Amino acid sequence: MNNQLIDTLKDSLNGPLLQDNPDANVSKSERIISLGTGAFILFSGITNIFSHPLISLGKIMIGGSLLQRGLTGYCPLKSSIDDSFESPAPLPLNSPQAYPNS
Repeated sequence: MNNQLIDTLKDSLNGPLLQDNPDANVSKSERIISLGTGAFILFSGITNIFSHPLISLGKIMIGGSLLQRGLTGYCPLKSSIDDSFESPAPLPLNSPQAYPNS
């Protein structure tokens, strides 16, 4: 039983650490920075949980979300910002939709 578990773990670590994700919108360098920063902030929040509980909970949430962003390569905040900057195609001036009240 233990050997099977160890073999499964070995097989999962043989591939690249940052798995390719078809929905990824974060580059590899951003993922690495997110992983490092998220681990640091999460550790900082965990170590100060008893002295400053509210600040620590915020750090734990931010660190966890950065770790999730780095591991999956998908950031919903970045996706929504990118979607908001996509503008619709301009209408031609001779189109009836360009002058709706005429």
